[in-house]
Amino acid sequence: MKHIKTLFFLTTLLFASLATSEEKTYPNVICGHNWMTVNFIKKVQPKVYAEFGLSIGSTALEVSKILPEDAEMYIFDFHEKVQDVKQKLYNAGFNKVHAFGNSYKLRDSYNWSLMTILEQHTKPIFDYAFLDGMHTWETDGFAFLLIDKLLKPGGYIDFDDYNWTLAGSETLGPRHFPLTAKLYTNEQIRTRSIKKIIDLLVRRNKNYKEIVKNKIFQKIN
Repeated sequence: MKHIKTLFFLTTLLFASLATSEEKTYPNVICGHNWMTVNFIKKVQPKVYAEFGLSIGSTALEVSKILPEDAEMYIFDFHEKVQDVKQKLYNAGFNKVHAFGNSYKLRDSYNWSLMTILEQHTKPIFDYAFLDGMHTWETDGFAFLLIDKLLKPGGYIDFDDYNWTLAGSETLGPRHFPLTAKLYTNEQIRTRSIKKIIDLLVRRNKNYKEIVKNKIFQKIN
């Protein structure tokens, strides 16, 4: 009962912080394209590319310029972000876009969208997955396990920010975004979650081979 009351208290704090605008839940992060990802994709030419975490769509737009002519793109982020980036891709002449948006609800994420894709496809469909989303263990650790189900043998999974922490984030760090301190322990805030995902889940999986250190892994089986 004590744990239930604590959870209720934290949830109440969260909803109070959202009272004026849902969008205040997670700050916007604006950044340019990931040049290492783009350069690697130029070499491997995936026909089905998936990107998780779009910002303003810089990487997705650059990737769209170098994908094969018959390629498809799956994009995942908050509803308004995927619609904005989808329109940018359309305007740039790339039309084979599958957009999956999630809400700002505390327990909603692209993992729910991945579940719906798994329901629709009994075989893997992705040739390349670029995971640049929440960067936290509980979201992206599970995301990797789901993406693995959808990644074709020979395909690639690409992680961003191996050494990233909530503590060092200029947008989600507790000093900049106090709600982080209410949702995570100090240990979780200090932990390099993407590093944990790669070290504990990816490197220990015999079906993956490291291609670019701490970043890109190929599924070999």
